[in-house]
This record gives sequence, structure tokens and C-alpha cells, in this order.
Amino acid sequence: MIRARTAILTLSLLLAASSARAQFRHGTVEISPFGGWMFGGSFPAGSTDLFNQKVDVQDEAIYGGRVGWNFTNLFEFEAFYAHSGTHFVSTRDDVLFAPSGTKLGDLSIDYALGLMTLNFGRNPYVTPFVSFGMGAAHLDPDVCKVRNPPCSNPNAEWRYTTTIGGGVKTFFTRHFGMRFDGRYYGTLLNTDDHDCHDGHCHHGSDWLSNGDLTGGFVFAF
Repeated sequence: MIRARTAILTLSLLLAASSARAQFRHGTVEISPFGGWMFGGSFPAGSTDLFNQKVDVQDEAIYGGRVGWNFTNLFEFEAFYAHSGTHFVSTRDDVLFAPSGTKLGDLSIDYALGLMTLNFGRNPYVTPFVSFGMGAAHLDPDVCKVRNPPCSNPNAEWRYTTTIGGGVKTFFTRHFGMRFDGRYYGTLLNTDDHDCHDGHCHHGSDWLSNGDLTGGFVFAF
């Protein structure tokens, strides 16, 4: 009798595990708040009206959230928002204007992006993924806190941004888990014609390139 009960219990557990592993992502919605650290990048010389020289963006905390819809087992569309309150700082090469790392002003960055995410594998507990997308970055500078009056800040602007990233989701249950991401952002600052000779110009663009490492929870429904 005991052996029969043991056999039935073992079979039930195997069937439950098999059923769990047969559960795919198709049709589910995922909500994922996150936080982490952004590696700021730099603004090339002449890419803003605030500074004539190259300036760095200070590494700073970043936080936000994603809402994703798995419209197939593989493909997921995500709406993405993130915010970082960072600063302009002088570069290591800037010995004329200020020592390296001197705060030159505040910079608020908000990312609003649409992502296409590819979730790999059929394991319901560990899901590696890659994602790519585009949208805009809202850049809001404030340099008057560190400058003598008279001073006026430029208007905040939205700039085209592209992104690519990847990571892993780890689920503890069907509806709850954690997510870890690494992500690159490329934000177009301006597009200019450079090196013009005899009517022929080399076309170039200035970009703010940065990235982050984040972690957070996943709630799946």
C-alpha cells in the first residue's frame, strides 16, 4: 500500500512538472519594475549650446518599469520607461576649464522606448532574452545652479534614441520572478555637415552613448 501511494505521488509530481514545462508565454502580460546603475557616456565637443568642450555624464542610478505582451511564445512587445537624475562633469582631458570630475550642471534623462524582445527556450523557470528597439530620450539640463547670474537654462528636448540589450528572467512561480538586464542606449544629439571642400561635405552625427545594468521583479499574468 505504501509503495502504491509512493508510486502514485511520484507519478503525480512528474505529471505536474511536465505540465509546468509545457506552459508557454503566449498571451501573457509581464510587468517589471527595475532599478540599477547607468554608465553615463559623454557629449562630444560642440554637440550642445551649453559647452564648447567635451563633457562627461556622471555615472548614476537609474530606475523605471516595463510592460510587456507576449504575442507569441518567442516574441514580446514591451513599453519601456526609465529615469536618471545625473550631472554634467568635466573630463580627464579638461585641464583648462576645471579639474576632472568637476560638476558643471544637472541633467535629467528620461527614456520612453518601444522594444521587441525575443525570449528563448521552453524552460518555465529560466528564460534568456535579447531585445532591441527605439523611441526618444527627454534631455533636461540645468546649469544655473553652478553658474553665476545672469544665467538661463535651455529648453528640455526629446531626441531620437535606439537601444539594444539582453539578460535573463528567473521565475520562482508561474506568475512571479526576477529579471536582470544589460542595455545600451544611443541618443542622436545633432546631425551636421563637416569637412566641406569644393562643395563636397562629409556628413556626420553626434551621439550620446551610454548603458546600464539593472535588476528587478517580474509579475506575469
